[in-house]
Amino acid sequence: MKKRSLGMMLLLTIITFGIYLLVWSCSTQNRVKKKTGLGVGGGLHLLLMFITFGIYSIIWHWKMGGRMVKLGGSNNAVLYLLLGIFTGGFISAIVIQNDINNLPEYSIEA
Repeated sequence: MKKRSLGMMLLLTIITFGIYLLVWSCSTQNRVKKKTGLGVGGGLHLLLMFITFGIYSIIWHWKMGGRMVKLGGSNNAVLYLLLGIFTGGFISAIVIQNDINNLPEYSIEA
């Protein structure tokens, strides 16, 4: 998984009027699929978000909780889902990326 700056995510989301979040979710989904084998590829992920008018995005937020467990993190599916619904995915994306940044693969062992 790719470690990203949360401040830069926030800045890019504001500058691009949210388009960065679409790029981020496709990229993140590609990486999660590569590591866990769960879900669809990034292109299909984007298509499903448009076809379902965002409903798939809400489902994706829920499923990311389970996928984070497969990656070695904790299951915050309810938090991701609620933030995805009530913030349009804006805050949820930052929380998910923060959890990705804190995955065990990034921990430094002495």
